[in-house]
Amino acid sequence: MSRFVMTKGCWTERGWTAVLAAGWLALAALPVTAQDAKPAADKAAAKPAAETSSAGTPAAGTPTTAKKTSAQQQRMKDCAGKWKDEKAAKNVKGRDAYRTFMSGCLKG
Repeated sequence: MSRFVMTKGCWTERGWTAVLAAGWLALAALPVTAQDAKPAADKAAAKPAAETSSAGTPAAGTPTTAKKTSAQQQRMKDCAGKWKDEKAAKNVKGRDAYRTFMSGCLKG
C-alpha cells in the first residue's frame, strides 16, 4: 500500500497552482522594452529640414504638437463653467439636471 493517498480535488488544485506559477514565472522572464527613449533634442535633429524653419520653429503648413481645442470642446468648457454657477444659484443636483442643462447650453 502506498502511504500517499490523493483525495478528490487535491490534484486539481495543485495542478492549477503549478500552471499559474509557471505562467507568472514566464511573464517575469520577458524582457521589458522602452517605447521611445530618444531625448527631445534627438527628435528635433531627426526632422527633415523642410519641416523646420531656420529658427527651429515649425514651418508654415505643418501641424504643431500642441493640441488646439475645437469649437465643440470650447463650448463644453464654457457650459461646464456655467453649470457651476447654475448649480449654486438654483441649488439643483443630479445627473438628469446636469444633462438637461448641458443639452440646452450646447444647443445655444
